Amino acid sequence: MDYHQPVLVQEVMVALDVKSGGRYIDATLGDGGHTLELLKRGGVVLGIDVNEGSINRARGRIQGAGLAGNFTYCRGNFKNIAELARDRGFNQVNGIVFDLGTSMTQLKDDRLGLNFTSEHELDMRLDDRDSVKAFDLINGLYENELAELFWEYGEEKMAKSFAREIVKARELERITTAKQLSDVAKKSFPGYEKGRLHPATRIFLALRIAVNNELENLKSALPRAGCLLVPGGRMAVISFHSLEDRIVKEFVQDTQPTKDGLLLTELTKKPIEPSNIELARNPSSRSAKMRVVVRAHRS
Repeated sequence: MDYHQPVLVQEVMVALDVKSGGRYIDATLGDGGHTLELLKRGGVVLGIDVNEGSINRARGRIQGAGLAGNFTYCRGNFKNIAELARDRGFNQVNGIVFDLGTSMTQLKDDRLGLNFTSEHELDMRLDDRDSVKAFDLINGLYENELAELFWEYGEEKMAKSFAREIVKARELERITTAKQLSDVAKKSFPGYEKGRLHPATRIFLALRIAVNNELENLKSALPRAGCLLVPGGRMAVISFHSLEDRIVKEFVQDTQPTKDGLLLTELTKKPIEPSNIELARNPSSRSAKMRVVVRAHRS
């Protein structure tokens, strides 16, 4: 099976200072790339993911490697990381990793509607138990609401223009597939970014973030995750765009000591980025940035 290639794997292991017998949480299990490396180093790991397909792939991969004995999994949203962890005996852990990138496996899955050529319904839900689909937003929001969404979540400078063209197109027929939406963007703005970027890129990003409530979930998850760390425990967060990285930065800067005298401090003066070797091997890692925090006693 062809698995998603995670980024900064060795850097995460170093950042978390992985020890044999230590307890760790992979808050974004995906295809299990980071978890597999944690297990190989003797870690006991809880893997969390909202997507059932991801969990099944990771389970099969880990079982195939003979490392299932120290692996626990659960389906759930990382915004509920505290409850999910405590219910499975991971109430105090040595390390946590968040990889906020979208799995290439999911991008290639036409059923999710995350790629530009998918003829399936414009869905974009990573958790199929959620109710709102990208289809609902594209066909249901007013023009000004679409423009606001594209600007706020996609940082699309031409948000108003894209929203106007989408509304024109849906007046002729509902936009039901990812390919229809990408075609509208491409036909409307053929010279977009001088051909360096597909016109629909930031539109798809904005929709995916909105449908899965990604930014709010991250804001909720980070402080709850921090409270699970033992003193000296570390948390690594890999972001892929400025909105995510801003949330992580603000979380670290705003962290206040808890009532038991513990607080989080950042270990990375500047974000850790992929090496030239990794960039050559995996070009999609180019926008990855990792920040690392440690929980320690207040001096």
